Amino acid sequence: MPETELTKEQKKKISGALYFGYLAFYLISVDAVFSDLYLIVVSGVKGSLRSLPAYSYMASARPVMAAFMFLLITLWYSPIRKFTKTFDPGLKPEIRAKISHIYRDLYLFFALSAAVRVLVYIFKPGHSLTWELFLKDLFPAMILVIAAQLSVSVANVDSFLARVDELVALLYEKEELYKIREGTAIPLFAKVALLVSVSAIIPFLMLYAASMRGVQLSDFPDVLMSLVIVCVVTLVLGLTFILKSVQRPLEGLISKMGRVSKGDYNVKTRIYFADEVARLKAGFNEMVDGLKEREELRDTFGRYMSIEIARELLKNKKVNLGGEHLDAAVMFCDIRNFTPLSEKMSAAQVVEFLNNYFSYITPPITANFGVISKFMGDAVMAVYTPMLGSVNYAADSVRSALAMREALAAFNASGKSPGEVRFGIGIQTGGLVAGNIGTLARLEYTFIGDTVNIASRLESKTKELGTDILISRSVLDKIGGILDGEAKFEGVGLIPLKGKAEPIELYKVLPRA
Repeated sequence: MPETELTKEQKKKISGALYFGYLAFYLISVDAVFSDLYLIVVSGVKGSLRSLPAYSYMASARPVMAAFMFLLITLWYSPIRKFTKTFDPGLKPEIRAKISHIYRDLYLFFALSAAVRVLVYIFKPGHSLTWELFLKDLFPAMILVIAAQLSVSVANVDSFLARVDELVALLYEKEELYKIREGTAIPLFAKVALLVSVSAIIPFLMLYAASMRGVQLSDFPDVLMSLVIVCVVTLVLGLTFILKSVQRPLEGLISKMGRVSKGDYNVKTRIYFADEVARLKAGFNEMVDGLKEREELRDTFGRYMSIEIARELLKNKKVNLGGEHLDAAVMFCDIRNFTPLSEKMSAAQVVEFLNNYFSYITPPITANFGVISKFMGDAVMAVYTPMLGSVNYAADSVRSALAMREALAAFNASGKSPGEVRFGIGIQTGGLVAGNIGTLARLEYTFIGDTVNIASRLESKTKELGTDILISRSVLDKIGGILDGEAKFEGVGLIPLKGKAEPIELYKVLPRA
């Protein structure tokens, strides 16, 4: 998405979505509440916390921590702020790395904050930090505070990263948007468990422990009120942020799956992270790619063979080299005077001529439930069988031949041929073997058997017998009375065919007057 396509609202959204400066001050509020709670439980003090040495250390560190956290966040965000103003492509790698490794940076953020906190404790003016005070009060309180702050931060990071579609679109190439991002991720269960533990379970257990030790909690109304407010706000907002980070993509996937069910495969979804949702999206994108490839494969098959054959191949999970037996009608159609016609044309003109010719005569085949098995130069072989949709396969094949006769007349009248084109059609019914012939590396789905050979021989006999459509007695018997009123059949007697020991009774197919 070029910068010029962004609206003012989109630019504003990008500029603010990843800036967590306010978070530093909220984290200090969390710090104050949980530090005070820890001191209440551990010290058993009555009245005021200000009398405790640990309280003095903690309170003096908060302004420094607020400033330091704000500085770290501002420095982290600086390249993003600059990019949203200049859209400098040179900044993309740095920003991509920041977003991909935002959780790693989050851990580093708290590690540095902890180090600064310890330094503030050590160098507090007018005080000498003891190991006893540090290990008993300051260090455990710091761990509790960091856990609480981390739960808040994780929820905020998820929420805001999920809202920056425009920024992600600017940073990544189109295909990169559909792949899982590099970097670490926090599992959804861990996010929720951390949030609930810090905001509800741990405070409850600590208050229970304090009451068991005889601490008068009523002596600390301000601390308790602050604890309730911070815990409720953190829990409600945190769960809202986390659940929305799951709900939004799930709703998007549900919508896209509806489109996929209707045959729309241009519905891949963007991936922002490396978590469970990202893996779900990646799986969806792989599924869409597979379906799209399958559909393209189906379309490609359809250019070289009937779509029904393509469906039959795609329907089977394994390629069967053994083949299967089926009853069918086989049609051969060949241009009768192709050689003298082709001599008048260049190679390119021959190809153009054949493409035009086939565009006229092949539609009647598929219109009558036939499938095109193969093109052989100027000839075409078609098969009609119940397995591929032709129930009355003998009648369907003859109907196709009659319609092809009319289509040829239309082609000759179109002026797309250098001369008048004539063809011969032979049709035979009987048993076939259909299957993939070849090796696993290179296969051709084809039909073989004596029925195929006879159909080819009948086509060759059309010129000799002075007709354009020739069928055998077996075809006529299969038709029965289905074509009464559509065609009439004229017997030509028993005709010997090459490769056959006995002559076969043949019939011309004539239009019904």
